[in-house]
Amino acid sequence: MKVIDRICSVIDRFNEALGKVLSFLVLGVLGVILCEVILRRGFNKPQIWTQDVIIMLFACYIILICAYGFQQKAFVAVDVLFAHLPQMGQYIMHLITYIIFLIPFVVGMLPKSWAFFLKSYISGEKRYSVWAPPVWPVKLCLFIGLLLLTIQTVSELLKQVSGIIATAQGNALPGADLPTDGKEAK
Repeated sequence: MKVIDRICSVIDRFNEALGKVLSFLVLGVLGVILCEVILRRGFNKPQIWTQDVIIMLFACYIILICAYGFQQKAFVAVDVLFAHLPQMGQYIMHLITYIIFLIPFVVGMLPKSWAFFLKSYISGEKRYSVWAPPVWPVKLCLFIGLLLLTIQTVSELLKQVSGIIATAQGNALPGADLPTDGKEAK
C-alpha cells in the first residue's frame, strides 16, 4: 500500500504543480483579448493575428489543465446514485466507470493525438486565416494534455484500488470519508 501511495503522491504533486503553473496561461489569453479590444475599439486598428492566438492559446489552456481538473474533481458528476452507495460501493463505482469510459478514451486518443501532431508538423500545416500560423503547437498540446490525463488516470485508478483494499481490510484511508453529496473529501 505504501508503494501505491507514493506513486499516487508523486503523480498528484506533479500534475498539481503543473496545473497551477499552466493556469496562468489564461492570463495570456486575457492579455491578447485586451490587446484586441484596445486596438480595435480604441484605435480602429484591428490585427489579423489576435483571433487565431486567442483560439490557439485557449485550446492549449483547456487541454493542458485537464489532468489537474480531473485530479481536483472539477468535472461534472452525476451523484444521484453514487451518493447513496456505501464507501466500498463508491470506490467500486469509480473503478468501473474509469475502466469502461476513461481508459478506452485515453488509450484510443493518445496514439491518435501523437499521429495528429506528427502529420501536422511534418506537413507544415497552417491555420486557414490571413495570418496562417502553424497548427502543430496546438496539436502538440493536445498530445501532452492527453498524456498528463493518462498519467493522472493511473493515479486515480490506484487510489480506487487502494481504497477498496483498505475498506475490505477494515482500515479507513486518510480523507476517505466521503461527504453525503458524493464528492470525495480532500
